[in-house]
Amino acid sequence: MKSQLILAGWVGLHMSLMMIPVSAQALAPSEQDQPLLLAQAQPLVSGQRVRVKKLTRDMASVRGSIVTTGPSTLQDPATLEKLKKRFGQFTDALKKYPQLEDPDVKAARAEYAQLQQALSAEFKRASAQQQELGDVQQRLARAEQDLRAYAVPQPLAVPFTAEQAQAWVDAAGKARTAAEHYATELETIANLAYLPNNRGTVQSGAPYDAADVKRLREFAASNHAAVQSNYARITTALDARMQQIDSDVLTRWQEDPNSDQRWRFTAPGAQEEAFGLYDEAIAVAQSSQHLAAVLQRDSPRADQLVEQLQAAKAAFSRNKAIAIETARLPEPQSTDADMLAIAAEVLAKPKYGFGEHGRIVLTTPAIVTREKKSSEVTIDDADVSISGEVTLSGTETTWTYRWQEFRFAAPLHDPDSNTWHIWWITAKNFSSGGNKTPLNQWVSGQATKGVPILAEHAKP
Repeated sequence: MKSQLILAGWVGLHMSLMMIPVSAQALAPSEQDQPLLLAQAQPLVSGQRVRVKKLTRDMASVRGSIVTTGPSTLQDPATLEKLKKRFGQFTDALKKYPQLEDPDVKAARAEYAQLQQALSAEFKRASAQQQELGDVQQRLARAEQDLRAYAVPQPLAVPFTAEQAQAWVDAAGKARTAAEHYATELETIANLAYLPNNRGTVQSGAPYDAADVKRLREFAASNHAAVQSNYARITTALDARMQQIDSDVLTRWQEDPNSDQRWRFTAPGAQEEAFGLYDEAIAVAQSSQHLAAVLQRDSPRADQLVEQLQAAKAAFSRNKAIAIETARLPEPQSTDADMLAIAAEVLAKPKYGFGEHGRIVLTTPAIVTREKKSSEVTIDDADVSISGEVTLSGTETTWTYRWQEFRFAAPLHDPDSNTWHIWWITAKNFSSGGNKTPLNQWVSGQATKGVPILAEHAKP
């Protein structure tokens, strides 16, 4: 509706300009006005001459105020109406001076004709701009709507799936296309549309103005830059994670499984930890593959890394099997029958729950005697002096622990998993100790679960 009103105003002005009389014949009064003409045709008196010269200056001033570059001010209905009114005033004023041969009247009529030509030319320029622009307010509203609707997606968190990569690229592509499209549209509008700034905001119902055009252009530029920035953040994160995989994951579990480092492959939770790290690393490398595939690009580094990780995972399984197959009980440090009998006695005690055991191997050559003292202080009272000094009183109890000990290894059977593990056990016999220390009997001290061992290597 607003554009229709503007066009209607332009048509009105154009018709006014087309009907502007610029010749003596056109400005001559009708026959009934001949007496008035004769009176007006008298030479100008000084007051009239002053007014004619001022009229010429005023018309020249209006003509000089017409800006013929950039968005035409004649697109603005208020400016258009103001010029129509002003030009009508000039027309009425000029009719009062029919002294066509008077040099000052000639100068006024010449300036009048130049003003008419300038206004007509500017009207045509404004009309062409408006024709190219169409409904500017509607175009700006659509630009804002689309720039917000096609928002730039946040960077993907690594790792991500192929579906997530596709969705991100689709959303980023739409955001970039919208940003590029409206950057061009808004540049055209900025160059052609006359949109003086107003006090209100679009949100409060005010029309879009030049400040809004600037804001939307910055919005489009920001969205375009954000697409590239967020893509760079994703690829940077992928590069960093893959570098970390190279240095921290692929370098792990490289030990010889047929050595004293076999526990790295057979320790409780070792396989779960290794497979968890490998699977997570594979997901990271595959994320890079997913993104490259959606963008129809190659991903040689990620492809190689996936192969290396899958090979490392398979190697771990092989090394674990080797570690178990090659596990053996240690060479005995003694074959003392009494010590072996004591070890068997300790293993058989129900309270320890050792269960079925295999061959016992003594790992110390003989029984040794040890001693240790332990003290315990019981605070009975605390006295605080005026100076703040604290005095504690109580009793101290000291126990002397004396015992004999030796160490041995024995495979123990786990009925739940039907597997065997080597256990390292210390047998102790206390002759003195605390009030809860079992005395004069062989008991199990520290017992540590070791590596798995095949049944055929565990049993005698």
